[in-house]
Amino acid sequence: MNTLDTETRDRLEKQWHELTTTGLQTPGVTHDRPNPLLSAPDWYDRHRYRRAQQLSRKYFLSLNLAHFIGNILLIHLPQVIVPILATGRSSTPYMVFLRILSTTVHVLKWYEDDPFDPNSRSHRSLMQVRNTCHMAVTRLMNQKYPQSDGQLWLNQFDMAMTQWSLIGLVGIRPKQCGFHSTNRQEFVEYMYFWKVIGYCMGIEDRFNICQDNTYEESVAYFDICFKRCYKRHMDEQCPKVLMGMALTEGVFLGLNGVMPKWLFSYEGFMKYWYEALGVRKHPIQLLTLSQRLSYFMMCLTMDYLLKVSLIYTVISKLFFYYQNTLFDKISIVKSYTDRYYGDVYYQ
Repeated sequence: MNTLDTETRDRLEKQWHELTTTGLQTPGVTHDRPNPLLSAPDWYDRHRYRRAQQLSRKYFLSLNLAHFIGNILLIHLPQVIVPILATGRSSTPYMVFLRILSTTVHVLKWYEDDPFDPNSRSHRSLMQVRNTCHMAVTRLMNQKYPQSDGQLWLNQFDMAMTQWSLIGLVGIRPKQCGFHSTNRQEFVEYMYFWKVIGYCMGIEDRFNICQDNTYEESVAYFDICFKRCYKRHMDEQCPKVLMGMALTEGVFLGLNGVMPKWLFSYEGFMKYWYEALGVRKHPIQLLTLSQRLSYFMMCLTMDYLLKVSLIYTVISKLFFYYQNTLFDKISIVKSYTDRYYGDVYYQ
């Protein structure tokens, strides 16, 4: 933010202030407002959106890695972890694994076609997320567990932070996500794509973290969101955040049913990202050889191997092939988690 002029910094601060005041009191999704998926906003440019989708193919691996990492970080937020636990759909390592896999499936569909076309996979996916996830959780939490301070569950602030989990890291830590050759204009197009998706999810334009700003302004605002929300909770680690970390580990307990720990462990993954994000109050200890090897593999892959175009292409093919095979290995994951972590329960 040091490179921005005073007027721009003040505008971003005002945007953050409105999000953390009015946004906390404004519902994220509600039947009182028209369904955004039924009509595109005036500012929607179908050709630009399509161009952004096509451009995403160039760094689709990096985008998907950023989405996965962001989803892991999202679970650290107290306002998010409570509804996740309240629904009872993430009460075991297997169910947490299914939740992350389900999110991955939905996000992949959003990159395919026009979200405002009722016959498209993107539209049907977003409608399902709106009705069976966001709308249902909003109704459950605000009716059954109303907050004493008048703050709403799944409000516009929560929706904006969910949007950040899918695009924020692309802006503030691009290299660590594998964006080693992406130019600024490409990043701007990715942000436009997520501006549209944010609208589709029910985020009002005034609260949408992806505005039609310059690259520098967008990154500066993403950094504000991270430091004043995500990093604050990751540093403090209250009981709710600790529960979120437990659920994060649950994702890896499921993954390790089909992937060796030396390649992808919770400890190696979190150590890499805690260091990348400057979370130093709670260092992750690598106590076993497999944990140390997985951390080394994270550093080697993200910081060096993905810089090479040919290796990036090969890893991309392997990544998406392996990701697709996960759908055929659900029963293996369930058997593995039931056998080794059958007594682990999150509530």
